Amino acid sequence: MAERVTLSLDPRTVIGKKVKTLRRKGVLPATVYGKGVEPISVQLDARAFNDLYRKKGRTTLLDLQTPGQPMLSAFIHVLQRHPVSRDILHVDFRVVDLLIEIVVAVPVHVVGESPLVARGDALLNVVHNTLNVRALPTDVPSAVNVDVSALDSFEKTIHVSDVTLPGKATVE
Repeated sequence: MAERVTLSLDPRTVIGKKVKTLRRKGVLPATVYGKGVEPISVQLDARAFNDLYRKKGRTTLLDLQTPGQPMLSAFIHVLQRHPVSRDILHVDFRVVDLLIEIVVAVPVHVVGESPLVARGDALLNVVHNTLNVRALPTDVPSAVNVDVSALDSFEKTIHVSDVTLPGKATVE
């Protein structure tokens, strides 16, 4: 189960092309939306968000705290990046209902080392770098760890059906 992180947001009044001035000041524009939630224009510290995104990724459930609004649980839905510098320009947070299952693309992390790869007799080919996981938002894992140390002959493979997920999560 992924841990939850609280993120403080401020209401944003600057809209349109004027958000460039916010970015120069180190402020990241964002939007919060979801089923039953009116879209809210917000802003947050760009450096703090970049650190959070690098450490936690997209599949961490976030508690969004905005003054004057109730706390909302959301995932990072869309990141808009600069085409050259790859800096994050805008973030969309999608609010989720904690009682309804969702499908999320969860990254696959390879754990261990195959004896064949260690000897230089083979190369490891990872076909899927993400898996679509169906679970309640609080049960979505931050990553799926796949142990490849059992691959000691060319006849052995690891299929998606061999992967075990924590809790009640299932592969879609």
